[in-house]
Amino acid sequence: MKQQINLLHFNYSWLSLTEAWLYNLIRFLPPDIQSQIVCKKMDNSSSFDLPGIQIGSVGRALKFSGAHILHSHFADFGWRNMNAAEQAGVKHVVSFYGHEVCLLPLLDPDWNARFHDMFARVDAVLCEGEHMAQCIIEDLGCPPEKLYIHRLGVDLERLPYRPRTWTIGEPLRILIAGSFREKKGIPYALEAVAKIRKEIPNVTITIIGDAGPTSTRMAPVKNKIMSTMKDKQLIEHTTLLGFQPHHILVQEAYRHHLFLSPSFTADDGETEGGAPVTIIEMAATGMPVISTTHCDIPGTLGLSNKELLVGERDVDGLAQAIIRLTQMPSWDQLLSENRRHIEQNFSASGQGCKLAAIYRSLL
Repeated sequence: MKQQINLLHFNYSWLSLTEAWLYNLIRFLPPDIQSQIVCKKMDNSSSFDLPGIQIGSVGRALKFSGAHILHSHFADFGWRNMNAAEQAGVKHVVSFYGHEVCLLPLLDPDWNARFHDMFARVDAVLCEGEHMAQCIIEDLGCPPEKLYIHRLGVDLERLPYRPRTWTIGEPLRILIAGSFREKKGIPYALEAVAKIRKEIPNVTITIIGDAGPTSTRMAPVKNKIMSTMKDKQLIEHTTLLGFQPHHILVQEAYRHHLFLSPSFTADDGETEGGAPVTIIEMAATGMPVISTTHCDIPGTLGLSNKELLVGERDVDGLAQAIIRLTQMPSWDQLLSENRRHIEQNFSASGQGCKLAAIYRSLL
């Protein structure tokens, strides 16, 4: 029998609707990994209920948790938690998820020195994929021997495979989902849909996501989305659902033919870092994905779907990819390749076992 390992996870909030992947990361760890969670505030806790969640300081939680390892989620908090981990004498694992890699050092160059210090003092650094790993090593200076690629897994039991089909003449139902950040490329997605209406006039769009009531960064993007819908005469063809719980996103997925998610590097330097988990989830359900070659997105899809990816900010390319998809005589191979690829590389249970192995290697 494997020795029990006690984990303390830190995330600032438990839990944003856009961070459901963190809920899966923790709940799919094997039974010999006992997790507690400390956060600064509670959000949507009823949707992401796990035992051992507390509000408080990392230092106090470490004192009473009996933890062997502290796992800080998001690297800026990993830097802030270094002293607490060292004072408690526990191993410290830090995960990068995106904005810390490119955006933080641009907004404040002091983060370069902070991360350099952090890499020397923590025990392991995790990231989602090969592109992000290369950036963390080459741009931020992480020693390769401390860096592990840990892919964000999805709960395949809650994402049954139902391959989509579409026939000429029926409405083409397109799903877009994400927070209204510039990097998500939603205005480009809408422009691409407007272009295909010359060949496929019967198109409907559903958008899940919003800017948030207090976000000054996302408000201009929301304005751009709304103005694009108006300018491209898409208002009557588009349903805006706002932020929704994860189960509603999945429910909507099965009502749509394709997922459109054209992420790109924003003007302020923000990137996905890795890949949107929604792309993995939507592909797992049996829905084709039209997206870009941004960051680690190509690594989330099977070969046939990967061939439909286009460059960043390429509206014409997105439109052509949608047309190419609708002209395929069958989507069966594309969709089954996606599902197999995700089962092999992004299963939450499989990734939970791999993460547990990383934890064990540190003790």
